[in-house]
Amino acid sequence: MISLLAHPDSVQGAEKLTLRDCIEIALKNQPSIKIAQQNIQAAEGRETQAVSPYFPQVNASTGYSESHQLGIALGFPGAAVGTVITKSYATSLSLNQVLYDFGKTGNSLDVARWNIRSSERDRDRTVQDVVLNVKQSYYGLLAAKKLVEVAQKTIEQTDGHLKQAEAFFRSGSKPRFDVTRAEVEVNNAKLGMINATNGVRIRTITLNNAMGIDPGQATEIVDTLPALSAVTTLEQAQADSLKNRPEMLKADADIEAAKSKVSAEESNYLPTISANGAYNWQSGTQEFGPFKSDLQNSWNAGVMLTVPLFQGGLTQGRVSEARANLIAVEVQRDATKQSILLEVNQFYADMESAKVRVDVMESTLQKARENLDLASGRYEAGVGPYLEITDAQLSAINAETDRIQALYDYYLAVARLLKATGKGME
Repeated sequence: MISLLAHPDSVQGAEKLTLRDCIEIALKNQPSIKIAQQNIQAAEGRETQAVSPYFPQVNASTGYSESHQLGIALGFPGAAVGTVITKSYATSLSLNQVLYDFGKTGNSLDVARWNIRSSERDRDRTVQDVVLNVKQSYYGLLAAKKLVEVAQKTIEQTDGHLKQAEAFFRSGSKPRFDVTRAEVEVNNAKLGMINATNGVRIRTITLNNAMGIDPGQATEIVDTLPALSAVTTLEQAQADSLKNRPEMLKADADIEAAKSKVSAEESNYLPTISANGAYNWQSGTQEFGPFKSDLQNSWNAGVMLTVPLFQGGLTQGRVSEARANLIAVEVQRDATKQSILLEVNQFYADMESAKVRVDVMESTLQKARENLDLASGRYEAGVGPYLEITDAQLSAINAETDRIQALYDYYLAVARLLKATGKGME
C-alpha cells in the first residue's frame, strides 16, 4: 500500500487549505474559466439573433420634409403647370414578417444552438485543465514541504555526527580529517535546507497562480495527501475517455453545427415568403399658387414572394464552403479521438510505472536507513570509518528524495489519467 507523504495534519485547520479548497478557489478566480463562460454568453447572444426572424420586425420613423417640384399639379383646378410645394410632418409604422423560408431560419437556429453546446464543452475542458493544474501544483508543494523535513533531519544528523567526530578527535581516537569531513557535511546540509526552503516558496507561488490569486499571498495547505479515487482498467479508461472527454463532446457538437450550416446555406437556393404592412400619419399641406390641400394618412399591406434567380455563384460558394468545413470537423474529431486514446495509454503506463517505483523506493529507503544506523553505530563504537557514515547518509538522503518524487509522480499520473478519461473533477 502506498503511504502518505507526511503525517496526518495536526495544525489549526481553518487557515490551511485542502486540495478541494484549492480547486474551489481556482474555479471562482481563474481568468481562463471566466473567459470560457463569456464565450458561452456570446454563443447564447448569437442564438437570440438566429431566432429573431421568427418574430415580426417592427420599425417606426418620423420626420419633416419640404419639397418644391416643377410640373403639372394634377390635384388642382385645370391641371395647371407651375411649382408644387409640399410641406409634410410624417410618422410611419411598418411591419415585416417572414412567413416561410424553407428552413433557412430553422437551420441557422440549429447552428447557433449547437455552437452553444460546443462552447459549454470547451468551458468544461478549461475547467478540467484548471483542476489538473491545481492538483499538480498542490502535490508539488506537498513534495517540497517534505523535502524541507528531509533537509531538517539531515542537518540534525550531520550536527550529531560532527559532535561525535569532535569528541573522538579530542580524545585522540580519530583523526582531524573526520572533523573536517563532518563540517563539510553540515555545510552541505544547510545548503540543502536553503534550496528546499526556496523550493517551497516557488511551489507556493505556482499554486497561487494555479488558483488565480495573488502570487505573493501566503498560502498554507494541509500536510497530507488526499485519498485517491479508484482507478479502473485500461480498457474501461479508454471507453470512459471517448464517452466523457469534453473534447469529444465538443467535436460532436461542432459536427452537428456544421451539418446544420450546410442545410442553412442550401436553403438560400429556395424562395422566401413574407408579409409586410405600414401605416403613415401625415400632417402638412401641398400648395400650388393660391391653391392648398391637406395631406392625408395612408396605409399599405401585402405579401411578397422573393425568388433568388441569379446570385453570381454566391450561394453555391457558401454551400461548398460549408460542406468542406463539415468534412474538416469530422476529420478533426477522428484526430481528437486518436490523441485522447494516446493520452490515456501514456498516463496509464505512467501511473503503473510510478506505483512500482513507490514500492521499490519504500524498500530502498528502509534499507538505506538501516545502513545509516549500522554505519553510525560502528563509528560510535570506534570500529568504523567516518567515510561509511558519509556514504550511508548520502544514500539515505537520495532514497528519501527519490521516494518523495516517486509518490509525487504517482499522484500526478493518477490526476492526469482522471483528466484524460473526462473525470478530472474527481
